[in-house]
Amino acid sequence: MNRIVFDIGGTHMRIAHVINAELTDIKKTKTPQNPDEGVAVINDYIKCSGVHFEEVVGGVAGFIKDGVVIFSEHLPKWGGFDIASEIKKESGAHSVQIFNDAEIAGIGESRTGAGKKYNTVAYVVFSTGVGGALIVNGEPVAHAGGYEPGKQVIDYKNMQSLEDAVCGASLEKEFGDLPQNLSSEIFRKRTHVLAVGLYNVLCLWSPDVLVVGGALINEKNGYSLDDVINDVSELSISMHKITPIVHAGLLDTSGLVGAMLI
Repeated sequence: MNRIVFDIGGTHMRIAHVINAELTDIKKTKTPQNPDEGVAVINDYIKCSGVHFEEVVGGVAGFIKDGVVIFSEHLPKWGGFDIASEIKKESGAHSVQIFNDAEIAGIGESRTGAGKKYNTVAYVVFSTGVGGALIVNGEPVAHAGGYEPGKQVIDYKNMQSLEDAVCGASLEKEFGDLPQNLSSEIFRKRTHVLAVGLYNVLCLWSPDVLVVGGALINEKNGYSLDDVINDVSELSISMHKITPIVHAGLLDTSGLVGAMLI
């Protein structure tokens, strides 16, 4: 199988070529705010590869339907963009499949990553935004309008969502600096809020395992997974079952692997 795969997040996009079920020539670059420029990056990659391929599969941060980015909070200019048709027109690919970026990352983690030993996998990613997916037996559970764990209301008095409180874009707006430059104290104070969001996910999705990923889940300049687990455990003391919480095993290639396996 020769396939071009990509993962377009709110800050970075990654592209790779799949040959014999292996990711090769992974390219990472900033995600353009203009969707035409994003397609140009993909098509330039395809042209430079010089390899014949049959299909293109990728994920985009946003609500996706029939190859169209219906809405993307962190890529607002991509809203309404028919990315599947544009890629197909420019590249000549026989097949172009587009999914939500967290959904394909969840597929990757459930099949070959940290969730591969479990049947029901909840995947939540903390990065520019907060996304996620519920995967059962390696396939996403059918949904009407996408999975939005980041949109759950954490503070009902101020109508603040989980994403408003803990995601990278919100932290940058609030503190006036990139998340990687913020103090560990800021992340520690927000960890309990993040834990409340994950506790709600566990209650609503009832998975066998919760896989947590994204650039903000790290010990150096982000949310400590150990602290997150401790806070969720305290909240879960009345639950009859403690669900394991693990770090994403595929790191920043989760989406590419998921696109390869679909």
